[in-house]
Amino acid sequence: MKKNQLNLLSVAIILLIVSLSFLIYYQYSTNVKREQERYIFENFVNNLQNLQDTINTIQGTHYIKVDIPSGIILYSRDNELIIQYNNYNYTINFQNKSVILFNNGQNVSFLYPNNYIYLVSTNNTIFISTDFNDTIFIFNRYLPNGTIIIINPDNNQNNQTNNTINSNSRCLVKYTGQPKFFWGNVNGNNYLPPIGDQGVCGDCWAFASSNGIAAVYMIRNNKPNEGLTLSPAYLAIKCNIGYPNTPSYCEYNLGCMGGRIYSGVFYASKYGIPADPERRYYSSTLAGCMANDTTYPYNVCGFDYNGPTSPIYYPHNVIYLTPSNGYLSDQEIIQYLLCYGPLIVGGFMAGRGGSNPNMYPLYPVDGTGHAMLLVGYDTQSQLCQEVYGTPKCWIFANSWGHLTECLIYASDGRIRRVTNSKSECHRYYSDYQACSRKINGSCGGVYWMQDGYIYVPFNQSPYGLTFPTAKYGEIVAIQNVTLPQ
Repeated sequence: MKKNQLNLLSVAIILLIVSLSFLIYYQYSTNVKREQERYIFENFVNNLQNLQDTINTIQGTHYIKVDIPSGIILYSRDNELIIQYNNYNYTINFQNKSVILFNNGQNVSFLYPNNYIYLVSTNNTIFISTDFNDTIFIFNRYLPNGTIIIINPDNNQNNQTNNTINSNSRCLVKYTGQPKFFWGNVNGNNYLPPIGDQGVCGDCWAFASSNGIAAVYMIRNNKPNEGLTLSPAYLAIKCNIGYPNTPSYCEYNLGCMGGRIYSGVFYASKYGIPADPERRYYSSTLAGCMANDTTYPYNVCGFDYNGPTSPIYYPHNVIYLTPSNGYLSDQEIIQYLLCYGPLIVGGFMAGRGGSNPNMYPLYPVDGTGHAMLLVGYDTQSQLCQEVYGTPKCWIFANSWGHLTECLIYASDGRIRRVTNSKSECHRYYSDYQACSRKINGSCGGVYWMQDGYIYVPFNQSPYGLTFPTAKYGEIVAIQNVTLPQ
């Protein structure tokens, strides 16, 4: 009997020890989980605090995409955003801006975000949504000319730095008064893709976007002289109103009939963009696609994309630099070019997509504009002095092949080749009166192209500003590009 009692006591003690161990482990696990939750929430709050400072500091309209942990609930109250995460609460005050939560095209009292929240901030209001299509609706309806800033902390090591706009710590090259700079020759290194030829297809927007992404990848990942070429055909075919199930933000893209550069880069930021070595796939397909207005729904000559699908490159932190009012000064553009790398410019020469005039010289360009990649500047250029009478020029990587000649953007909306003589080009430039539509970013009249690069005088040109304003075009920067393994 005593032995049985002893056995029962032993079992009870063992059960007690196991129970205590389980309770201790459970308490430990709970504490660890709470600590992890607190850490996640505090990191998110720190990120939002930086975001709060940014929004309260920067005037004008801007758009921000930010990573958000699962399990968070958002509420709004006047100018406050209330964030609830399990037992944690935090309130952000946006000063004099009212906070509106938006879902399925209407205002709501709370939101359950999944992976991201999208903020569209004006001087008076902050719209917050969890769906990109809602954000596009807000942006297009209420503030179509705002400055866009996308912040994606997933792909960066320092969220605080990423949320500091125009910080020197994020700049590639510090401006110290350099009289010239060219991303194709930085201390002997070339960070640019080779000059391409879009042929008769008016998809300059896809060419400029893919070239900009490739250049930033080579710069940010220290891969000079690699000559990376990404696929313009991928963007032209898939981010296109005529492509099945294309995102709504691609609805203004018409393949070889022109398109918007920021929507092309947005598409690449979500779905990536594959490489196209030496653009062989493009040359065999879209280079010969001469679409016209009767081609609907803009199916890019019937092509479905069946080119290279790997490796896939992803641009992050896309910045829409075009101001909602006025224009960027030469000094601002120089600093952006050095800080962010090559800039993608759309609306240049007010054209529709600028197919190669050497192959199809009578094609009018009067819709969305010609897009190119700004890759440098020179304030002491002998070439520009000869052609334009000023030594100050921008250098654009074009997509019309390795031409060297004088081009005229005529009043009928066509680009014409006239001479390969600099002195003759200067005469055309000095006497040119054919441009009757003098709008910002348009009607520069005469341009010199040297081995595929177009040299454009600073904004001192009598034919209008070099760079477009929001009404006529776009200027887009990319902060980083990654190649997931």
